[in-house]
Amino acid sequence: MHPQLDNRIRSKLRVRHFELLDVLGETLNIHKAAPRLSLSQPATSKLLHETEMLYKTLLFERVPRGLKPTTAGQIAILSARVLLGEIGNSLSEAQLVASGISGLVRIGALPAAIPTLYQRVLTQAHAVMPKLIISVTEGSLEGLLASLRRKELDVVLARLSGETQQSSFETEPLFEESVCLVVRPNHPYAKKRRLDAKDLASQDWVLPPESAPVRQEIVRNFNEAGLSCPQAWIETTSLLLTETAIMQHDLIAALPQSVAELYQRRGQLRILKANFKIHMPPLGVVRRAVETPSPNVAKLLDVIRSGLH
Repeated sequence: MHPQLDNRIRSKLRVRHFELLDVLGETLNIHKAAPRLSLSQPATSKLLHETEMLYKTLLFERVPRGLKPTTAGQIAILSARVLLGEIGNSLSEAQLVASGISGLVRIGALPAAIPTLYQRVLTQAHAVMPKLIISVTEGSLEGLLASLRRKELDVVLARLSGETQQSSFETEPLFEESVCLVVRPNHPYAKKRRLDAKDLASQDWVLPPESAPVRQEIVRNFNEAGLSCPQAWIETTSLLLTETAIMQHDLIAALPQSVAELYQRRGQLRILKANFKIHMPPLGVVRRAVETPSPNVAKLLDVIRSGLH
């Protein structure tokens, strides 16, 4: 038992207190929170008073238009949401196990990592652990890391950039994957045997946002050639939008090699033969630091290592 959680507090602290913190953190208003909790307004106020007594500090300041969380309140709200999420996950996984499933592992992945994840991990994982449910969430790196921190994900598969190098995370590089330039099959450059930065600077591009490492590498290539980076015809991180735009217009885009090769095999895109090297951080796994993974997560990590090394 945690040293701060003595028997007196443990006997009084209930899930209801954490639900209150979650709802008040969202509504910042007793009147709005009460119906969400199926309580009267006086009962909600009383529950908040109980919660602050248990935490032994003020969690919300009373302001003219409602409530404002104190610094301690912000910490309590975040912790309450993590705890409620863990309780929900525990109930869901227990029900799955009771139905004959061996468990649930939740993976977060960038859109560009999905083909690699499927081809080199998920098929093998299904063979090794046929009764394990693997939930895959696709999203931005910022969103996935936030979900990992809140314990909504067990593992994130991503490029190990500066965002992943935080004390709350533990990272493990697995493999390097180059980035290719692609066009639609009937683009004027599709069959060119050699292209340089000057050729590429004259074309329209689909580019990721300026903060993205791929965008910065593209800018670096053009700057080293004494050229300005072309203005983006459209900016996006969406693979679907990138593919759709390229198929309908003479545009150039940068895609991970596994994605580019997948589209090329399907006849949808063509990889350019260009003297344009885009250096990217390695792909790897990110998980919460100082936390022993569950047996299912540990076993899946072994599959990921064998599939991606």
